Amino acid sequence: MLIAQISDSHVLTKGGRVADRFDTVAAFERLIESLSRQPVAPDLILFSGDLAEDATDEEYQFVGTRLRSLGIPVRAVPGNHDARATMWAALPDMLGRTEQGHLCVFDDSFPLAIIGLDTLVQGAPHGELCAHRLEWLEARLNDCADRPVLMFMHHPPFLTGLQDMDSMGLLSGQEKLAQLVASHGKVKGILCGHMHRSIHSLCGGAPVCVSPSASHQIAFDLRDGQSYRFTDEPAQYMMHIWNPDQSLISHVVAVAAE
Repeated sequence: MLIAQISDSHVLTKGGRVADRFDTVAAFERLIESLSRQPVAPDLILFSGDLAEDATDEEYQFVGTRLRSLGIPVRAVPGNHDARATMWAALPDMLGRTEQGHLCVFDDSFPLAIIGLDTLVQGAPHGELCAHRLEWLEARLNDCADRPVLMFMHHPPFLTGLQDMDSMGLLSGQEKLAQLVASHGKVKGILCGHMHRSIHSLCGGAPVCVSPSASHQIAFDLRDGQSYRFTDEPAQYMMHIWNPDQSLISHVVAVAAE
């Protein structure tokens, strides 16, 4: 199974540029072109949040139209720039929703069961996994106790060393998440975004892959007290290969600037 992961496109459709610098609509068009030209088409696209910059209906309609043009199933979760109500109204075919209204995804129609976690704290940059979301996750993991699972979410469940970004990371629920992942024992990977860099770690024994941004990247800087800053590194996405005989194999793919 081949899975494309997109993250942090921050599509801004009202004519401006993100940070007065990045034309994220043009970047998204180049992303779609890159995906359409893959010699082996993905079986699934997972979008790990921050689809839109201002969370407007126009932004989500644009993203949805361009993604649907690929003819590939898409599953998505919100990032901190997204808004649940607007996102759900525009992209119901790509989302799931819990009884509490969190946009969590469960899809067991693929060789890997797909679980998407909504880590959004509406109006805040940081993320959380509250008791309701963790209970939902535990129930879904129990539903597929004998199956391999691939999870995806926006905020990574670990500290990355990028201190300013870590202050806006997943600030609650990490310990319980790790316990649930370890108890299940068949979580093959957790795919995340938010950091605008490729970063790898573990959670509950499962590998975690943080995808770079499909638009613009954040500098690698481990100094204390440094605010995050953008770099000129290219837009990127990830391609993950999975089959039952091996672990998850993950590639970073750069998008051509023109």
